[in-house]
Amino acid sequence: MSGSVSGGVTNGSSIDPITSDFVNKTILSNSYGVSGNVVLYQGNKLNLQIEKNKMLVSQSQLYQKQAENNIVLNVLEAYLQALYYYEGIKIAEYTASSSAQELKMAQTKYKNGAIARLDLADVETQNAQNQYSIVSNQNLYNQQVLKLKQLLEISPTIDFQIEKVTLSDVMNSIPDKQQVFAEAREQLPDLKIYDAQNEILNKELEISKAGYKPSLSLNAGLNTGYSNSMEYAYLKQLKSNFNKSMSVSLNIPIVSRKQNITDIKLAKINIEQNDLDKLSTEKTLYSSIETAWQNAVANQAQQDAAKVARDNAKLAYELATKKYEFGGLTNTELAVSRNTYLTNEQSYIQAKYMAVLYHQLLNFYQGKTLTVN
Repeated sequence: MSGSVSGGVTNGSSIDPITSDFVNKTILSNSYGVSGNVVLYQGNKLNLQIEKNKMLVSQSQLYQKQAENNIVLNVLEAYLQALYYYEGIKIAEYTASSSAQELKMAQTKYKNGAIARLDLADVETQNAQNQYSIVSNQNLYNQQVLKLKQLLEISPTIDFQIEKVTLSDVMNSIPDKQQVFAEAREQLPDLKIYDAQNEILNKELEISKAGYKPSLSLNAGLNTGYSNSMEYAYLKQLKSNFNKSMSVSLNIPIVSRKQNITDIKLAKINIEQNDLDKLSTEKTLYSSIETAWQNAVANQAQQDAAKVARDNAKLAYELATKKYEFGGLTNTELAVSRNTYLTNEQSYIQAKYMAVLYHQLLNFYQGKTLTVN
């Protein structure tokens, strides 16, 4: 519905816009009107468009859920990385504490003439390196906490610290990968998006086919006007010139320059393309689950082996420290034992955190709640 107001001046021979008489004078005229148009039938296009819009709203919720899932995974990975760096700090502190004790013993031996100055310098260098390792690991941890803070959209002015939980070894049974994939198809929005898109595209196909159907419209209007060529007063003219109109129009499509044919063919192509995109996404999802499953199996096994190696290396280092205290080992032999322990400790922690990460990924694919406890 719309309204209109117009005014005009005509000079010379012309047709009066209000009376439709042919006159030769200056005419001042006004006209007012309200008109409306209602589509009674248009091949059901409007109803189909409403249904399509509702489907788009539902699909947008799936996209939102997909974005939320990506954020959850990013936060989980960043948090585990921060915990990993925090354990690195504790290892560095333990090593630095041990090297500090070694330095005290080396200084005592040097005073007693049991070792040369060069040997003492090696121990001093190693102790300084271990102290530096604490600072380096602390810096890595602080940077990761900052990354996590930015990921959570926390203001820079807010103090933020993570909960420093101690992760236990992953001993849970690993689910069957086919079962995980079946659960992922049902729980995740990744494939449901394409199912929703298929419904939308089929609705667009129906809308395109409606282009062949006729349309029926109802038109109505209210109009009045004024002309100075008439002798009546302004308001009286508006009242006497008032008129109402109504009409029904039927539009039958005959030739559309192949527009309808083109729209239908494009709609069918889009449906086929969506099916291919879904198939590709399904393969990618299965590949991701297969990779996570294989890594979960491998890292859980590596975790068990790395723990045994770490425990033995730690025990060997502690025994080597005692032997060094009584002069049974050289600085070089003690350094080799220490480096062996640190290497195995690092391998164990890495295997443990990777096992936790991939185990939680399998939980995510199954729609389960993620936790690091």
